[in-house]
Amino acid sequence: MIMTHHISLKNKEVIIFDLDGTVVHLVADWMSLKKKLVDMYKKIYNEDCSFDSVSACLSNIVEKSDFDILENFFDIIRQYEVDNIEENKPIEETIFFINNLELFGVKNNTKLAILSLNTRLTIIESLKLADVLDKFNYLVGREDVRKWKPDPEGIYKIQDHFGIKKEEMIYFGDLKKDVLTGNNAGIEAYFIDDLIRLVNKKKIN
Repeated sequence: MIMTHHISLKNKEVIIFDLDGTVVHLVADWMSLKKKLVDMYKKIYNEDCSFDSVSACLSNIVEKSDFDILENFFDIIRQYEVDNIEENKPIEETIFFINNLELFGVKNNTKLAILSLNTRLTIIESLKLADVLDKFNYLVGREDVRKWKPDPEGIYKIQDHFGIKKEEMIYFGDLKKDVLTGNNAGIEAYFIDDLIRLVNKKKIN
């Protein structure tokens, strides 16, 4: 179920964001990356990795317990993501929200976190470029979990880190997969477009 009702932030202890398409727009050749990973997988295992997403292929490697190979795949993904990182474009409304939390009824001690399929270096550099890295308290990237969205492992990792209840968390992302991740973890989850509408409404008022 995708939630579309009124967003309430006043009782949230942690606000979680996806990265690409939510806080910034990344510039990367995803199709080329996918092809490289498929070719590598075939060369290593002499079998096809026919998959819809990079995560599905990585899950196959996890199942084989080939963690050195997994790290090699992470290295390649990281390189593709950071190659053109200077061309990243911050999403203006999300950045405004992050810099003006008090305007949206967010408590002073509320923490911000990232849960992204992008690598940790990509998250850090992207947030630096958008000048909001210091606003975030905890980052969960591609390398930090072994089950990827829409599996809720990343949400649980954030929950454990802060020691909070599910109802004290909220997640924003740009894809149905992100909202599903939140739902699978039992927390509120919304499309970033819902937050963008809230920001634009606040700006007008």
